[in-house]
Order: sequence, then structure tokens, then C-alpha cells
Amino acid sequence: MQLSLAVAGLENAVETQLRVAGPEVAEAGVQLMAALQPAIRQTLMDVVAMAATEISSQLATQKVDVRLVDGDPELAVVDDSAEMPTPPPSDGDIDEARITIRLPGYLKDLVADAASTSGDSVNTFVIDTLKSQTRTTKGGATRHRATIEL
Repeated sequence: MQLSLAVAGLENAVETQLRVAGPEVAEAGVQLMAALQPAIRQTLMDVVAMAATEISSQLATQKVDVRLVDGDPELAVVDDSAEMPTPPPSDGDIDEARITIRLPGYLKDLVADAASTSGDSVNTFVIDTLKSQTRTTKGGATRHRATIEL
């Protein structure tokens, strides 16, 4: 998939709209679009990665990989059936780790409400939700496999 075509389409649409305001504004718009092009490209790459993650979460035995080919993303569906869930260690909290995440206030409130509704602490709710939504691959890496809905 060529992001340059999408970026060019966006540039043309913006330039067309700005021509209505006059030549000075149109020229400023061209310069602004040139300055924003790296950010637009990165945003499109992020959207492709999010779409691949979302689609992968809905596939039982396959996943969607995003590969860069000549600087553009390429989506590939690959077999994921060899990666079976590995049970967690039974040693309890021996391998306990701490992670700090920053959440928007509204999301923190949603998590707290969901934990309260289920009768759990926020910590227990988050751990249980992450356990149910991730799995360990043969190499020991953990990958998110579904969208967590609150």
C-alpha cells in the first residue's frame, strides 16, 4: 500500500479547498502541507498498525503483520496456529514486575468503574483483564490478541 498516494490525495483536497480563499492562502496551504507531510505519513502508518492489530484480534489462527517495503507498509496474513498459549508460572508473584502507565482521566474512571462493578480492586481487574487478553508465544514474548472493552 503506497502511503504517498494517500498523502497526495489529501494534499490535493486541501489545496482545492484553499484555492477558494485566494492565491496567498493557497500558497500558504501548500507550504503547510509540505511541512506536515512527515506527521501525516506517520499518522497513516499508525492507522495501518492499529488496523492490523484490530484485525489480528479477530482471527483465531492467523495474524496480520505490517511489514515495511520500500518505506511503505505491506499487510501480510500469517499463520499463528503454532503459537499456543503457555500457562503462567505457578510460583505466584515471584516474577512480579511493576509497570507505570499514564491514562487519560476518563479512561482511569472507566477502569475504576469496571473494577468496582466486578467487585475487584483496580489492580486485580487490570491484571485479570490483561491475562485474559494476552498470550505467551514459544519465544516467551507476550502479544495482545484482542480489544479490551470497558
